[in-house]
Amino acid sequence: MHIVIAGAGEIGYELAKSLSGKNDVYVIEKDKEKVDRLNELDVIAIRGNAANIKILSEAKVDKADIFLGVTGNDEVNFLSAIAAKKLGAKKVLVRVENLEYAEKPVTRYSPLGFDVVVCPPLVLAQEIVELVGIPFAEEVITLSGGEMDVVELQVSENSPVIGKSYKDLNLPADVILASIQRNGDVILPGEENLRAGDRVVIVGKKDEVEKLRDLFGQQTVRRVTIFGANEISSYVAESLYKSRVSVKVLGSSKKACEELSEKLRGIRIVCGDFLDLDFLNSEEIGKSNAVVALTDSDERNLLVSLLAKNLGAKRAIVKVEHEEYAKIFESVGIDHALNPKRMTIVEVQKLLMLDKVEVKTIADMSGAVVIELEVNNPKLTNKKLAELQLPKNTVIWVVIRNGKCLVPSPELSLNPGDRIVIRTNWKEVKKVGEMFG
Repeated sequence: MHIVIAGAGEIGYELAKSLSGKNDVYVIEKDKEKVDRLNELDVIAIRGNAANIKILSEAKVDKADIFLGVTGNDEVNFLSAIAAKKLGAKKVLVRVENLEYAEKPVTRYSPLGFDVVVCPPLVLAQEIVELVGIPFAEEVITLSGGEMDVVELQVSENSPVIGKSYKDLNLPADVILASIQRNGDVILPGEENLRAGDRVVIVGKKDEVEKLRDLFGQQTVRRVTIFGANEISSYVAESLYKSRVSVKVLGSSKKACEELSEKLRGIRIVCGDFLDLDFLNSEEIGKSNAVVALTDSDERNLLVSLLAKNLGAKRAIVKVEHEEYAKIFESVGIDHALNPKRMTIVEVQKLLMLDKVEVKTIADMSGAVVIELEVNNPKLTNKKLAELQLPKNTVIWVVIRNGKCLVPSPELSLNPGDRIVIRTNWKEVKKVGEMFG
């Protein structure tokens, strides 16, 4: 494939690194140091403004299968993407940081002609809302249509499911335990008894999945505290407030707090020093079911979250701009460290896969790829799952037939129109799509 990338910042560099080798990759960048860094990769680097027609022509954008506008400037991304589309680029993805330019986290087939517009801050905010909304979840993926969720959770030390096997769980209707991950190994559910620390994946209807809170011994989320008065905080606070969660936003800037107060009616906005223990105690931070740290400083987010948990807050979700910090933060007690830049890279990977494979849903989960697709291959009709020769590291988690979740037993036969949810890796996505498409 011929791919043109506008921007060689963190996102552009990572994309260039992952896409080079098997593709012809051109990267446009103004900054000399960033251009020099690109020399480490098997790409063609062009120094210049990506919104310049001459520069785009030099990158042969007219022959591009995909154009990616991922500079740090929204306006340059828009202008370069419009030009790229006009010049002949087949597919165009635009990254925007300003929430005023984005109607939702990911917009497909924009009126401006873009194939995908991704807004990392909104993608981040949406994931936070989903994590808080299903408080026991480590990760949440919503399947096409929004009726079903794939939820990954960790079995806590006091969970009533410890020592029980799949058949003993008495799960709600249309809910399936898809897999168990223990010490890095993936175990298919059977007679295996659950242990504390196991990470399990559950697939089912949204309203039924919600009932699992009681089964896994989790508390209902009633109080959430958000650190940082900004646009992302506003989106998260408003979404949680609509879900009847008591939300409080703490800001350090008086002006930002006043602006947010005018926008968020019914939500308490407080201005103060996050690192003042007396202030945190007076606001009863320790009674929060969850705290969400969304300030502009990774270090500040980490510190205030650890303070909140030390005071009694149950869970901490943190925005982290430096991706390398994410694992470090989680290793010292942060429950979820989310990097908005990584989310943009995932959306690009989805676009590349969707260009090759007709899938309904594709998403990352704990380093694996979760795909939802429809069975359209007539050769698979009435074929038993045990007879399928699946690619390496690929497992069928659930078969969805007429809105019902079916356990993928070896004797289950596939019908045309069945939807299946599969766990695989990025290398095998194309094979999986070709197999079932």
